[in-house]
Amino acid sequence: MAIGILGGGVWGSALAKLFSNQDLLIYTRDKKVINSINDHHFNPKLKYAIFNDNVKATDDLEEIAKKNIIFIALPSQSIREVLSKSYFQNLDADIIIASKGIEISSSMFLSNVVESLIKPKTLSVMSGPCFSDEVAQDLPTAATFASADTAIFETISGMLKSKKFRIYYSDDVIGCQIGGALKNIYAIAAGISDGLNLGENARSALITRSFVEISRFALFFKSKKETVFGLSGLGDLMLTCNSSKSRNTKFGIKIANIKHKNFEKELDKNAITEGYFTAKAAIKIALENRIEMPILESVFNILYNGFDIEDEINKLMSRPLTIENIN
Repeated sequence: MAIGILGGGVWGSALAKLFSNQDLLIYTRDKKVINSINDHHFNPKLKYAIFNDNVKATDDLEEIAKKNIIFIALPSQSIREVLSKSYFQNLDADIIIASKGIEISSSMFLSNVVESLIKPKTLSVMSGPCFSDEVAQDLPTAATFASADTAIFETISGMLKSKKFRIYYSDDVIGCQIGGALKNIYAIAAGISDGLNLGENARSALITRSFVEISRFALFFKSKKETVFGLSGLGDLMLTCNSSKSRNTKFGIKIANIKHKNFEKELDKNAITEGYFTAKAAIKIALENRIEMPILESVFNILYNGFDIEDEINKLMSRPLTIENIN
């Protein structure tokens, strides 16, 4: 089987390490990354990933489109642009979405974006608590693999080079995407809490109530409870909100005490802080469908409407007392 990976960032390279015993081609626009992979067998963005000779890199999308299996590891807002190219219109490949997010322009889940553009043989999603550097170091990791087709799950399981990367099957394709998209928003909230030194109690309460909001959102889309409480839901939320390695958490810490309100200029230019962008899509969906998500609303108001952080915290703490449930 020949594998193509759309995305030469840290996650795309970590995926390449997982499948580096296969004929594998990585797509990236970065000429330095292409030369480094082809000439020296590593991506300078991910120091732990040393590739076999059969892993190559290219900036030619047509070559990627010829592969049997294609992983999408692009920033979520770039997927439409790439898949709209003519090379993908007569695709004969299994597609696996490894990106996380919701498209802002359409408020569509990434699987819906892909299906609106191309007709793959099968469409799957792989998501879970997976930091790229730890995957590249072959540290124990588990993820959810969601697809309507169990055969592609068996195929991918059999192709994994490392026995320390474990995937669990689910048929809940939409549910598998929800936790991975929304957890980045709540990681920003957790970072703000840490940046303001609100304490461990506050962060624990925040993460718990964030999970309630994710559950409400997932319930609206008829996701399975097992998915929400699984690796792609609760697992990913716990990792992202509790780790200082999370880009979104670090962003929240960074903006907690700055005076200006133009937070976009605080984004890391070398890495995508997905929660900043996903908040736009998620709040639109929540408001249109009357899904109660006060933490999401506060994060959005802080990021985009210039609301005061401490005022938003006080507003959350002043909400009417109620029964603890997700309805």
